[in-house]
Amino acid sequence: MRRSTVVRWLSGAALIASIGLLSTMPAGSAAPRGEGGQVSGELRKWHTVTVDFAGPVASEADAAPNPFLDYRLQVTFLGPAGQIYAVPGFFDGDGNGGSRGAVWRARFTPDEAGTWIYQASFRQGASVAVELPPEAGTPAAFDGATGAFAVVDGDSDGPGFLKWGRLEYVGKHYLKFRDGPYWLKGGANSPENLLGYVGFDDTPDARHAFAPHASDWRAGDPVFNVAGADAGKGLVGALNYLALQRVNSVYFLPMNIGGDGQDTWPFVGPVARGGSPSNDNRHYDISKLAQWEAAFAHAQRGGIHLHIVLGEAENANKDELGGRQLTLERKLFYRELVARFGHHLALQWNVSEEYDGGGGYNLSTDSIKAFADYIQAVDPYDHPITVHQDSDPDVTWASFLADGRFSVTSFQYPGSVAGYGVEVERWRAKSVGAGRRLVISLDELRSATATNADAQRKEILWPTYLSGGQLEWYIEAEDQSLEDFRRYESLWTHTSHARRFLEEHLPFWEMEPQDDLLTRESSSLGGGQVLAKAGEVYAVYLPSASPSGSLDLSGAPGTFEQRWYSPRTGSFEGALLVVAGGGSLGLGEPPSAPTEDWAVLLKRVDSTQPTTMSTATRADTLTGVPGKPAVTGFSGVGEGQVLAGTVVIEAFVSSPDVTRVQFDLSGPKAVTWTERVTPYYFKGDSGPPNSVPNGWVTTLEPNGEYTLTVIATDSAGQASSRSVNFIIGNK
Repeated sequence: MRRSTVVRWLSGAALIASIGLLSTMPAGSAAPRGEGGQVSGELRKWHTVTVDFAGPVASEADAAPNPFLDYRLQVTFLGPAGQIYAVPGFFDGDGNGGSRGAVWRARFTPDEAGTWIYQASFRQGASVAVELPPEAGTPAAFDGATGAFAVVDGDSDGPGFLKWGRLEYVGKHYLKFRDGPYWLKGGANSPENLLGYVGFDDTPDARHAFAPHASDWRAGDPVFNVAGADAGKGLVGALNYLALQRVNSVYFLPMNIGGDGQDTWPFVGPVARGGSPSNDNRHYDISKLAQWEAAFAHAQRGGIHLHIVLGEAENANKDELGGRQLTLERKLFYRELVARFGHHLALQWNVSEEYDGGGGYNLSTDSIKAFADYIQAVDPYDHPITVHQDSDPDVTWASFLADGRFSVTSFQYPGSVAGYGVEVERWRAKSVGAGRRLVISLDELRSATATNADAQRKEILWPTYLSGGQLEWYIEAEDQSLEDFRRYESLWTHTSHARRFLEEHLPFWEMEPQDDLLTRESSSLGGGQVLAKAGEVYAVYLPSASPSGSLDLSGAPGTFEQRWYSPRTGSFEGALLVVAGGGSLGLGEPPSAPTEDWAVLLKRVDSTQPTTMSTATRADTLTGVPGKPAVTGFSGVGEGQVLAGTVVIEAFVSSPDVTRVQFDLSGPKAVTWTERVTPYYFKGDSGPPNSVPNGWVTTLEPNGEYTLTVIATDSAGQASSRSVNFIIGNK
């Protein structure tokens, strides 16, 4: 918040006069109405407080004066610690969704317990609503009205975001809740016309009923048009379903006139859906906007962030509010949305979809900056601002680097997989180099379908997260028609599993992508991904765990716990291993399905604390203990596997102090092989230096059941072993 601007809204005299209200006010109460407004809402930190003023009687269709354009309500709130918020207000008819009345309203979310003082500025004049100077227009009606209210502390168990407060940019690669954790987006990018819903008033061309989700509606939830196919419950039911699936963001357009869906707008109408200079974009539909507010509040209580996209790619949509110009209609549109919905705790403003020519119309970077500047000027909460691009972001997003108006990206790489996280890592580095760290969000990648969830998980989801980015899922085939989110439940489930891994087990906001620490892993789908807090915690993602490779811990001496996590089930599997850092750590084999994708979690453990091994450890899995070299796994062979032809078997050992690794093969034919230098290959290696495995020609051995035992010995004579049973089955 730019305090130098907003402080002018509150005069010193008004402040002094208001102080007298504070001396006897109990917590959670409002001062008597008197000259001030009517305060309502739960008077608690982070909850919405509404202040209503009795002003001129008007109707939403009035033209002279226009209540949306020719009056301006601004309410300044002064907090217990001296914080100041200049909050835009709005005309709200009768205050209950009715189009005619005398209610002028401001919505505010206090960020501290204690007593808050407010003062109203109410000005009248031609188009005064979109003017920024406080002195614009002339005083009218209740101008100067003051009051106070006392707020109690927040609810640590409140639903959704109420327990954490406002989601903010804090100069890092992730947004953070003021009183809560860092946030990792895993959202729904479709349908973009989410608000084109039959249950909302005056939405005659709505494409959505969300009838399959009416059964997800719960008693006490908001309900809208009960005469519809979904009994007015579909949208809220859909939000309930998404919240249950831990989808934590929805992307939508509040105005798509002239765009793709052509079913969503906040104006009174009638509206030429394809776009027209004759459309009246200066009068707002009070009942519809009240319904939007109810839906948004419900989403927030379910932990769903609002990704509000203020413009669409198509030419006619861009022209509807004035094209490249910061017109009166565009300013009023921004101000009305901020005034009515900016009080919500978790939202971001996206200036435009495909600003650089998705429909062949380039808005220009200067236009986007001017639009963002106005949004920032009227938004008292400094919600994050972004813009979505169509072309190569290295070209079309470069001018927004280090620009204080932009804190989040909204990238698309249509038809691609964003380089298995390469673009995320490059843009993190670019933003650091420019002096303003950006939150790297990929909002439109290769389209999700009802059948490609596994591919999206391996090629997009985990590589993006472990490269330090975040995302939401675009569904091209149903971008305007999606009615049943259950069709994509596997996608939501995979995303939830990945988010839980990061949110519950990693300080991901302190970690950096370090893929070069992993070597000799499978090159499938771009190879492994590493996110690390050096010396403390490492997360590895392997699209294929055969082979899993080795992690360079030469700069991280000490003891670590190693666990395998299944991205498919969202659970840790197999034994907890205690391994040593300080060298190259072979990750070994996962508990099962080595050719599938796996994540590996390595956390440093305090050597002064006792470490408990998992009771699930099998007798043939690990006989090492802390202090001894541990054989952590194999590549090239798995338990019960049938081998044929030439195979390469490698053993992974955790300790750097290893003098000998002995392979003992028992079965129809016994063989012993000793290696003294890493990598430890059965049958050895050659090439400079020890880089090319010789391989084991199993056709030279009898078919049958075998056991391979690997014994690792250190310089002190301590030894540990691990065994694997398999079959040679050459034809």
